[in-house]
Parts: sequence; structure tokens; C-alpha cells
Amino acid sequence: MYKLHASRIALVLSLLISGVASTNAQPAPKPRLAVLIIIDQFRYDFLLRFDDLFVEDGFRRLMDGGAWMTDARYSHLHASTSPGHNVITSGMYGYKTGIIANSWYDRSWGKRRPSLVDPDSHILGKEPTADGRASTKELQGTTLADELRMATNFQGKAISISAKDYSAMISAGKIGAPYWYEASLGRFTSSSFFMDDLPDWVKQFNARKLPDKSFGRTWERLLPEAEYLKRAGLDDRIGEEDNRKSGITFPHVTTGGLDAPGPAYYNAFKHTPWSNDLELEFARQAIIEEQLGQDDVPDVLIISLSANDYVGHDYGPLSQEVMDMTLRTDRQLADFFGFLDQQVGRDNTLLILTGDHGALPLPEQTALKGIPAARVADGPLTERLESVLDATYGEGAWVEYLNKVGLYLNYDTIKKYHLTRAEVEQTSADVLMADPAVWKVFTRTHIERGQLPDTNLSRAAYHSFHPDKSGDVIPISTPYYMLLDIEYSVTNYGTTHGMPHDYDIHVPLLFHGPWIKPGKYRLPVDMADVAPTICELLGITMPAGRDGRVLGEMIGDG
Repeated sequence: MYKLHASRIALVLSLLISGVASTNAQPAPKPRLAVLIIIDQFRYDFLLRFDDLFVEDGFRRLMDGGAWMTDARYSHLHASTSPGHNVITSGMYGYKTGIIANSWYDRSWGKRRPSLVDPDSHILGKEPTADGRASTKELQGTTLADELRMATNFQGKAISISAKDYSAMISAGKIGAPYWYEASLGRFTSSSFFMDDLPDWVKQFNARKLPDKSFGRTWERLLPEAEYLKRAGLDDRIGEEDNRKSGITFPHVTTGGLDAPGPAYYNAFKHTPWSNDLELEFARQAIIEEQLGQDDVPDVLIISLSANDYVGHDYGPLSQEVMDMTLRTDRQLADFFGFLDQQVGRDNTLLILTGDHGALPLPEQTALKGIPAARVADGPLTERLESVLDATYGEGAWVEYLNKVGLYLNYDTIKKYHLTRAEVEQTSADVLMADPAVWKVFTRTHIERGQLPDTNLSRAAYHSFHPDKSGDVIPISTPYYMLLDIEYSVTNYGTTHGMPHDYDIHVPLLFHGPWIKPGKYRLPVDMADVAPTICELLGITMPAGRDGRVLGEMIGDG
């Protein structure tokens, strides 16, 4: 199932020859299978708010019997899925890997583009496109999956599973095997970059058409309504989004507005708890068919549970739906952990659980409580920028693009008036800072010259800046403001993430297994520490150029 193109063989050999840093010897026995579970849009406080409602062997297995890093945070500005998965699985930030956000403005295209574009590859089962996500070709450096494959002479397997293409591909690095539920097809698939064709077992799994069996299914609350009213408040709240025609209050009936399963339904399906059931069932099948954890050569399985993110975007992190989704995820994981115990063995399995980012509460709900909050679209800010720059320097098209990743200035206009980019950046920064929704700004010139003060936020700016992809001025929202988000700032519904505030960057991080010293660890942890720590526990080489360290304080003596 693993295909090595000539270009990627050359990449592997060059990395080996260049002397990728080795880890210290790991006492035997090592894990046979490392299972890294990344819950998309999973805030740290979810473990605290609902802890007494969890079952014994779901989250509690790791909370009570594992190492719980209570102060784990990302040190980057754009807290979202692509950079989050990148940091977790590579131990590096976007300034090295190039994955600074889910998307950014591309000057050569003259428009916004997504991460992982590769016109030379295509999604299996779909026609090639010139501007779609298709591979990790642009990802710079190696990942946990790559290092596992190389360190074991390609005997160890590295499989990633998600309901998002970019989550699966980033987690697989360049030589792992990613699979994701592709809503446009209604089944799991992969990319031609990683394999010529899907394995037979994947085709057989798809033939079961499990998503179809949930067509018209009703999502009810798991517990009595009183529990939700106490912890999440009312079900019908201003700002919630009926994204896939399933309603904004319980019960939610999922059809996508169709009379029979089709693409609109398959997209709506991703916004339900049953999507996580599908991913975990696929993971079970992968473990069986690929015989993961069945010998002394370690394997890695990365599962990114995407449905939590879709539900969070629709209803907000403080909603009854997110509460119910969290409780259901707890029970789904308990069942999955039981399967792992039987199939691989508890003493052979290393479990790691975390999130790729958090989420901003619905601005309307925050404002109702007296805390300043609002949605701020790009249109008024762009007009203000153009007006001030016209008045200051002369009339022209000054702004090429503006969103939360950055302000991209028109270099031709700057050149026309014989100005330096630095002075136009600073004038633009001053305009942005005058808006109550903007808390801080960083300019390209100050970052490139290393002129930022020595603060946590400045380090996050350095970690998030890539000279070929970042904007000229990077705005940071005032806490609880939804700033310049192309999908959610221009509507009155739903929420998002993507800022370096605690509600976006503070996530759970837990390790479990016989190699781990249980307990709560309260020292600050950078999320770039995850990949090096897993590599240390597996006894394999670490990603080249890693930013993170090994969390040695929680590792036992073996």
C-alpha cells in the first residue's frame, strides 16, 4: 500500500545522509503501537467542565492513569487545523514548514489559496485540479510518520485517518499513508501522491456504505436536558448556525436537505457524532487489516476526529451541542480503547490525546454578558486603510488582500510613489490599531529584522511568519472579537478560531502507557514537544529541525 516515488526516495536518502538527529537509547520494551488522537477544536476547559459526566475508561483513562500536561499551548498566531496538526506531528512551526494557516493569500495567484495545493497529484476517485489540496509536497521538513518509516527501514507503518483531507495528509507527512472521509464521494479515499490505488480492505470498507445508514438519523441529547441547561444554558441561542439544514436546537435530523444520500447529506453527516463513529470504525479496520502493533517493529496510528470542529463552528464551544459532542466522544473513545486492549494489548499501546486548537465563544453570547465582543469583516477596514493611505501618500490601489492571516499590500503602488514598504506597513499598522477590534499588530519589516520585544506573543509571531506566504501587517484581534474571518466575520452565525488567545491555543495534552509516570504536570509545555516525545518513546529519530523538546519529566525508567 506504500508507494515511494523516485523523488521521495531521494528525499528520504538525503535526510538519512544529512544526519538527522538521533534520540537517546530507549529502555525496552518499547510501544508496539502509538495511537495519537487529535480532537479537532478541543479546548482545554472541556475536560474540566464535564469531568464528572465522563465514563470510567474514556477520557478518564488518561486523566486518572496518565500524564496530564495541564498547561500545554501552541506558540503560533494562527491557531487552526493545518498549523495545529503540523506542529503536533512535526514538532515544528510554520516559519520552518511553510504551514502558517489553513489558507493564505498567494500573490502569484492574485487570490487566497488553501494549504497543500499540488497540481501534480489528485484525490483518488476525483479528477485532478490545479488549485486543490492533493499532497504534502509543499510541507518542508519531516514528521513523526516519516521518521518512523525511515527509522524502521520502512517496516513500521504510519497511518492517519480524518474526515478532513488536510488533517490526514499533514499527519502522514510525505511517506505515511493518509485516509480521509471525502464528502464529495461519500467514502474514504487518499491521494495519488501517497498511493496508486486504495488497498482492497479500504474498498471493502467503503462498500459497506456506513454513512448512508445514518441518513435521516436523529441526534438527541445523551443525558437529561437539565444537565445541559446547568452547564451550557439554553439550547436556542443567538449566533448559532443551521449550517447543514439540521436545525439549531435538539433534536437534529440529518439529511442535508435531500430525499436520499448524496453530497449535501455526506457533508451534513460530518457535522454529527456519527462521523466520529465512522472514523473510529475505519481505525479498527485499519488496525486489523494492517496488523498494527502485532510485532516488535513500532507502528503509529494518528486519528483526527473532525466532527467536533464542525459542531463547534456551528454552535459555539459553550453550546449544548458541543457539550453533547464531548460526552459522546468520551464514550466513543472508551469503546475504542477497549478494542485496542483486546487487539494490541494495553501494555503494548502508547496513547496520546490532544487538540489542534480551541474556539472563540459566539460573539453575540459574550456581548450579552457585558464583555466587549463583535464580528468584524474586512470591508470597512479595507476602506479605511485605502482612505488613509490615499490621503497620506496619494491615490492608488493600496490593499491587495486583507484577512486574519494578514494585510497584503500592493507593492506596485508602493513603488509608484517611491516609498519603502516599511513606512507603508507602519502607517497601515497604525490604522488597524485604531480599531477597537485590533489588539496588536506585527509588521513584516519588524519580524524580518528581529525587532520584536522578547515576549510570548512575539515568539508566536516569529513562529508564524513565512516570507513567501505571510502578509505585510499581521493583526491580532482584541480578545473575544471575531476579526477578518472570511467565513464567519461576514455572517451573523457560527464561530471560528485562529488567534493566539488562550481559548484558541490552550488544549488538553495527555499521555498514557506503562512508559509514562502518571500525574498532573503543571509546568508550561509547548505543543511542539509532542512529536519529539513520541519519537523518544518509540526509540526512533526525531523530525529534522524540531522546535520542541522531549517531555522527559513524565517518562518512566522502563
